[in-house]
Amino acid sequence: MLNLGLALAAPSLIARQDQGAVDKKLVVGAAGQILSFQFDGKVFKSISAVNETGKSASWMIFKHPNHLYAVDENSNTLRLFNYDPTTGKLSDKPVAEKTGSPGVVSLEFSLDKTRLLGGSYSNGTVDIWDTSAADGSMKFIKNVTLTGDILNPKQTTHRAHQIVPDPSGRYFAVNDLGGDAIHILDSKKDYTITSTTAVAPVGCGPRHGGFLTANPAPGALPSHYVVLCETMNLIKLYKIDKQADDTLKLTAIQSESSYGPAFPPANATTAAAGELTVANNQRDIYITNRLSGNETDNVSLFTFQHQDGKARIDFKSQISSGGISPRMMSLSVDKDQSIMFVANPMGANGIVALQRNQKCGSLSPLAAVVNTTISNQPGGFGPQFVLEIPAKST
Repeated sequence: MLNLGLALAAPSLIARQDQGAVDKKLVVGAAGQILSFQFDGKVFKSISAVNETGKSASWMIFKHPNHLYAVDENSNTLRLFNYDPTTGKLSDKPVAEKTGSPGVVSLEFSLDKTRLLGGSYSNGTVDIWDTSAADGSMKFIKNVTLTGDILNPKQTTHRAHQIVPDPSGRYFAVNDLGGDAIHILDSKKDYTITSTTAVAPVGCGPRHGGFLTANPAPGALPSHYVVLCETMNLIKLYKIDKQADDTLKLTAIQSESSYGPAFPPANATTAAAGELTVANNQRDIYITNRLSGNETDNVSLFTFQHQDGKARIDFKSQISSGGISPRMMSLSVDKDQSIMFVANPMGANGIVALQRNQKCGSLSPLAAVVNTTISNQPGGFGPQFVLEIPAKST
């Protein structure tokens, strides 16, 4: 595993070299804070800071021209902030706030962004919001309750940990950490659950995932789904078949350790896999391994291979996350997705930028912001979400 080593550099802002990139605007969520930064390929510069004691914006999503939606996983509120994607300036308080399910930890838009879905970890529901208004205001429509006969023995209820849209825009996968299942919602059937796939073994805890398409084409139905299981540190690949009634059937075809064959965690008891991100090339799959017991946690790279009708995922490499417990990461919005941004709530570096090699998908150290310079909370409550906001609508 490559050692990032960034904490040994300057005490606040550190970088490898100037990449000559266009300035990137980022939003960062942490306990009690929402922050915005500018990143020029070398240095992170703070732009705005919203301090909100007791709240936790662990997931955010943006809609042009200036609507930033933020969860508060510590309550049952969905907030709307004004955010200028050109300057990176953030309103100092919400411009709208609505009540939904408690403990929402994931947000996702419909393809036309007139609907916003929120996944509740606390009580296993998916909130459906109308976001069609020009001012970005939210109108609650309904919530969908996750059900199933199986319950993770370490959990007390179903838990909607992440909502993942398929490229066609019709289907949404809901990773149910509490129910060891993947539920499929159909937007053409009023966002009802049309199929549920049990994720084995019992207790594995499916957390985050992504759709994969063997032969990418605009609007194509995905051919596979990959899911990361938190409790057992597994990455699992499923084949997707569309049935005559338009439901999706998921069939498990492969399961691998999220650490790969050569880098087991120092402490398998505490280890808990976190984020999964699929690159636009539909080949590179990045996952975070948390609480591994090592000096820092890490990011693993797997690749999706599809030849002669057979699909598989292969472990390729691993690099330090630069901190501890990387909860979330996201790729930059440029065409090549040249940078991976990682959020570490604990450890030396809170926000880390990793340069991505477009040819092979490998990551290398680029820059970081030390946790102590950006967190106003006690140790363990640093950045847990990071996302680049594009200046223009795509």
